[in-house]
Amino acid sequence: MLKIVDTVVEQEDDYTVTRHTVEGKAMLDGTSIWDYDYDTNGYEVTVTTITVIEEDEGYRQVNVEHDAGWEIYTDRGFEQSIGSVLGFAVQFTEQGMQDDNYASMELA
Repeated sequence: MLKIVDTVVEQEDDYTVTRHTVEGKAMLDGTSIWDYDYDTNGYEVTVTTITVIEEDEGYRQVNVEHDAGWEIYTDRGFEQSIGSVLGFAVQFTEQGMQDDNYASMELA
């Protein structure tokens, strides 16, 4: 279970950056289609930071720092865990935006 332990908000001209320091683990559900090795790596991913960039037009970009490979991409459990701690539903952005230890997400 994830828990926000600190939040810093910075207001820019046309967007707001909210950085959450997070403790805990996001739960995976085994739905990744990218050969993530659940047997070896398990169904928990440690998350350390979630950054939400909200533009004035309502678009929200969500950047998540974690300890897993990019292959967690498409895991619905990860999406639900991140959305649950933020209080709004999120989804992964395109595959090319993912990286090891980093998930690119957005408002669902």
